[in-house]
Amino acid sequence: MENPRIKKGLGVTVVLLFLSITCLPIVNASEGKPDLIIENITIEPGTQIYTEECYCKIKNIGDSPAGDEIEVRIIVKRKPLGIFPALFTVYSDTSTHGIPGGLPPGKSINLYLAPCEILPKFGFFKFSCTVNPLRKIEESNYNNNDLAKNFFTVFGIWI
Repeated sequence: MENPRIKKGLGVTVVLLFLSITCLPIVNASEGKPDLIIENITIEPGTQIYTEECYCKIKNIGDSPAGDEIEVRIIVKRKPLGIFPALFTVYSDTSTHGIPGGLPPGKSINLYLAPCEILPKFGFFKFSCTVNPLRKIEESNYNNNDLAKNFFTVFGIWI
C-alpha cells in the first residue's frame, strides 16, 4: 500500500535539499569588513591636578578601516559594598569620536569617555563599554563589541 508518488517526491526533496546545502558559496564573513573590539577600560590621570579620566581602548581586528566616526557607550553602575548583586546606574553616556581616515586594520586608539569626578568618591563600580552600539559601522562580528571591568575608589583614588 505504499504510494510511489510520495516516495518519489520525498526522494526529490532530499536530493534538492542536499544540493542546496552543498552548493552554497562559502564566504569568509570578515572579508573586507572592520571588526571593532574593546581591548581595555582604564582610569588615567586627568589633565588637571587630582583628576582622573576614564578611557576605552578600541582595536580594529577586521580587514578594512572602520569609518570616520566611532560611537562608544559607557554605563557606570555602583555595586553596593562590592558584594550585593544589585547594581545602580550612576552614569551613562554615548559619545561619538571622529577619526580622520578611519581606524585602520590592526590599529588601536584610546578614546576619552568620562571624567571620574562626576562619580561618588567611595565604592565599587562596574564600568561597561560598548563600541558601535547602534551598529552604524557594518562589522564582521558584533558579538565582541562589549567589555565590563570593575573598579574600586576611596576618596577619589581609583584602583
